[in-house]
Amino acid sequence: MTTIAEGYVSADGHVVEPADLWTTRIDKRFRDRAPRVESRTNGDYYLIDGFEPIPVGLEGVAIDDKIAGKIKSAEGYRHAATRPGAWDPRARLADQDLDHVRAEVLYPGLGLFISSAPDPAYVRACQQAYNGWLSEFCMAAATRLLGAALLPMRGPIEWALEEAERAAKLGLRSVMIPTEVTNRSYREPEYDRLWATLQDLGLILALHVGTDEPFMKKAARMGVGKAFIDTKICAMQRGMADLIWGAVPQRYPRLHFVLVEGGIGWVASVLRSMDHWWADHHHWMEPKVDEPPSSYFKRQFWATFEDDRAGVLTRELIGVERLMWGSDYPHTEGTFPHSREQIAKDFAGIPEAEVSQMVIGNAARLYG
Repeated sequence: MTTIAEGYVSADGHVVEPADLWTTRIDKRFRDRAPRVESRTNGDYYLIDGFEPIPVGLEGVAIDDKIAGKIKSAEGYRHAATRPGAWDPRARLADQDLDHVRAEVLYPGLGLFISSAPDPAYVRACQQAYNGWLSEFCMAAATRLLGAALLPMRGPIEWALEEAERAAKLGLRSVMIPTEVTNRSYREPEYDRLWATLQDLGLILALHVGTDEPFMKKAARMGVGKAFIDTKICAMQRGMADLIWGAVPQRYPRLHFVLVEGGIGWVASVLRSMDHWWADHHHWMEPKVDEPPSSYFKRQFWATFEDDRAGVLTRELIGVERLMWGSDYPHTEGTFPHSREQIAKDFAGIPEAEVSQMVIGNAARLYG
């Protein structure tokens, strides 16, 4: 039997894409608009077609300053100074060992933001290039590096179907969609072919925070603190509600959903509110949801967290088997390289068998 001493399974880690990933790999039609890194006097910035420049500081390069407790700005950092484990798989394995992690599910860095770029064909080309690179990254240690492919959710649904099938052939374990697609709902019939395909392929469907709009763009509009809450919590609540109220898990009972990096402290409360509304109104609501919303969550959803004592204390209301810890390496809100200490703090007083489920067992079973 696996023990905690043998290492954690992080259900949420990230890469930082090499500076030349898109400039060398994207379809030549989009090469002149490829996402890239631009150096300026006050630091490096990511350039994505259709967006204002995004400082590289929060995507991994600031991790050593976070460890030292001295992050003062998202600006002023150089992309080349990023911790090597963010884009070098051998260095990543060494950092896993340092942090007592035996396997990770990997999500993008800059790729999180690309899904909301204005041109759907450009987004698709960017995601195809990223998925090819990610599969190569994960092949360095297929049992320890588990990649989540990006799916193009705007444009013809055939684009998403083709990329899902390609992801499966590339050996990627799951696929990721935005928490929200602007002015649309995942309940719409055009997505049914995708849900059916993912169910048949056995691919896990992940929603990751930060995919609705670049954080710094949102921060300029809302303020940094409010943008953080909207990105990390509110957008995920809307995404979960859209899927459950849209009867997607009801119609595709073998499809597994993971809510990534949205925390868990809110889950029990939101599900209870949804159940309360359902009890009074499900007879007339469309689409028709046959069971209380929480039943679908407890059957088909998982949620990840990195530092959420409040959520851990509500685990019995959510279901211990639905919760998965993640280190969020190499992001500034992550727990690297002190995951062992953070876990000891967050799980103080929790039975060891339940801790083991949340930091190892649940993710190990879900991802095989």
